[in-house]
Amino acid sequence: MKIGIIVGTRPEIIKMAPVIRECKKRGIAHFIIHSNQHYSQEMDSIFFKELELPAPDYNLGVGSGLHSNQTGNILIEMEPILLDEKPDVVLVQGDTNTVLAGALAASKLDIKVGHIEAGLRSYDRTMPEETNRILTDHMSEYLFAVGPNQHAILAKEGIENDKIFTVGNTVSDSLFQHLDISANTSTILQDLAINAGEFFLVTAHRASNVDVPANLLELLALFDKLHAKYSQTIVWPIHPRTQAKLKEFNIELPEYLKLTPPVGYLDFIQLQKHAQLILTDSGGIQEEACLLGVPCITLRENTERPESIEVGANVLVGRDADKALAAADKWLMATNGEALSWHNPFGDGHVAELILDIITNSTPNTLEQEIISRHESITVVGMGYMGLPIASLLAEAGYSVTGVDLNEEKVASINAAECPFDEAGLPELISKVVSQGYLKASTDIPSSETYLVAVPTPHKGSSCDRSFVFSAVDAIAKVAQDGQTVIVESTISPQTSLAVEERFKAAGVSVDVVHCPERAIPGQTLYELVHNDRIIGASSEVAQQKVKSIYQSFVKGEVFLTDLTTAECIKLVENTSRDVGIAFANELAQICQELNVDVYEVIRLANRHPRVNVLTPGPGVGGHCIPIDPWFLVENTQAGEFVRLARTINDKRPSIVAEQTLSLLKAAYSLDDIQGKKVGILGVAYKANVDDCRESPAEDILAHFIEAGVEVNYHDPFVESWRCTKADSIGQLDSWADVLILVTDHQCYNNLAVSSPLLNTRA
Repeated sequence: MKIGIIVGTRPEIIKMAPVIRECKKRGIAHFIIHSNQHYSQEMDSIFFKELELPAPDYNLGVGSGLHSNQTGNILIEMEPILLDEKPDVVLVQGDTNTVLAGALAASKLDIKVGHIEAGLRSYDRTMPEETNRILTDHMSEYLFAVGPNQHAILAKEGIENDKIFTVGNTVSDSLFQHLDISANTSTILQDLAINAGEFFLVTAHRASNVDVPANLLELLALFDKLHAKYSQTIVWPIHPRTQAKLKEFNIELPEYLKLTPPVGYLDFIQLQKHAQLILTDSGGIQEEACLLGVPCITLRENTERPESIEVGANVLVGRDADKALAAADKWLMATNGEALSWHNPFGDGHVAELILDIITNSTPNTLEQEIISRHESITVVGMGYMGLPIASLLAEAGYSVTGVDLNEEKVASINAAECPFDEAGLPELISKVVSQGYLKASTDIPSSETYLVAVPTPHKGSSCDRSFVFSAVDAIAKVAQDGQTVIVESTISPQTSLAVEERFKAAGVSVDVVHCPERAIPGQTLYELVHNDRIIGASSEVAQQKVKSIYQSFVKGEVFLTDLTTAECIKLVENTSRDVGIAFANELAQICQELNVDVYEVIRLANRHPRVNVLTPGPGVGGHCIPIDPWFLVENTQAGEFVRLARTINDKRPSIVAEQTLSLLKAAYSLDDIQGKKVGILGVAYKANVDDCRESPAEDILAHFIEAGVEVNYHDPFVESWRCTKADSIGQLDSWADVLILVTDHQCYNNLAVSSPLLNTRA
């Protein structure tokens, strides 16, 4: 194997250094192309010498210039090199014109591209770096994402999952590899006559900050306010671009700003490490500051490193001096002489090793892959339609998971690596995680770092029956310890989480309660648990971040953080919105029947309007969510008449379609008395292509038929037994019945050809 490594700027050299060293260590053939995109030795070549890297095999010397000219020149120079070298993979890092040109040259020659730092997005298209990132990502075969946020972004943009690898950032490798060397060799603090912890560090070079005189003056005014309040020296290793603009605009700088030319990497590590505060418009420095435990104020309105903000290490201020002062006050007063600390989201210092493992092995993720342990335990209470899939995904992510259920047969099935119900992909996943020892089942709750409650919450008198949740909570309280975390996945009425907190307090246990409502449907549960966005509600930021980390071990959608009660409302609102839409469609069906027009034709043509999306009427609303969640939402509120009305309309719908079926029966055979006649129901599950009958409209339809005195049989390929006799085939039911009603639109009922009169509730 041969790898081409392309760099063009100081950050790229620093972040590619661990990859170059690892190639050399493993004896992997490689070559380095350096575009010389920057325009001074201090900004580029010095880093090869300082980091003890081999000199580039190819030095393109393109220098600075307009974006299109620079990109084109790099592309022209690079193509013949790649044709001659014939690498298997070309590695690029970051977002510069060099990265785009290198990826494009390789892609045109059918050479695989690996993009380190894939998936970073600022969503600011005025920045040329944003375009470079997006285009490079979509040309790459190996997308090395820093973390789950970037993985989710790439997946949402339609990039195949087997191309995306969450590895961390090689900036952590470089920083950790050079931290001790820097401490032993750098004399930068003495050279600048500054003391550790007694200065602020600034870097600023982006066009939005320095190319416009008013913006540059605004930035300097921000520094003035910081200095006026804290009287600190501000050290500014000044970028050649910024220096040129200061000269062009004839701006003189105050004496408290200690300017230096660009410094080497080892010196800059020491400046960052010993700064009291860092102000920057650089993406890489946001990462390094976070890794070093130094608070960072980012002089931009957006960032591709949201993780640094999420963990509390960074704040965006743009050029707003008041925001900068507020951030500085928060950090500097909070420290009180003590070091700040936060979770490091950018890597463990072994990222380059992982990248080369992936490239050299080129093995896609499969069910047969060995699971890597996270050495943390999670107990999932409730092994039902959601609890068991979630437990299995957590186990596959490397957690030691115990699934708890009171049903001994279900527990035995799971421990035998058997799936107790139908769900696409779940039997294979259970077999994998049980055989590798990451999932076991029990009827008892063990002590764990984290507990997850996924028990049923049926509705009882139009209210949420929380008894199963409270029973699970009380059982957990007997084994839980202070500081542990309890996640409630069950769908619950608003403010239930607060009641759960009170139960733990009453039991004398101090735990973090978190609500993360499940968002998945039977038949697609695994796919949706992985790919859907998730909501995490918690009272503390620490709990939010901990649980976010747990979910991002398997969730590829985005994860959003909020408070407990808001999280409880979100899923209820989602399903209530759907229920209201269905109620309108069902009411419209009645209106159209009275007007003697085809409701489906009305809806089809109305939906031609770009802002109209009327749903299709049906036999009612089934499942464990949509018919129930609206009641949970309004059970403790006076407001919500419209929600209650929609529920009433949808609850009446099964009786309406059942009566329409009986009317069809009477009309087809000119009958006054239908006693003893035969009605066949096609499909009794609550939705298509699943075996789940919870809250199915077929239940109320059957009850209406029985009350009317007719015989009822059913056919459903997914439901083996139900409340009446099952026909073996559609033909058998058709031969037996006087009239048929299609309730559930299973795929097998497409293009139905039957001889009996048929009421199609899904037409």
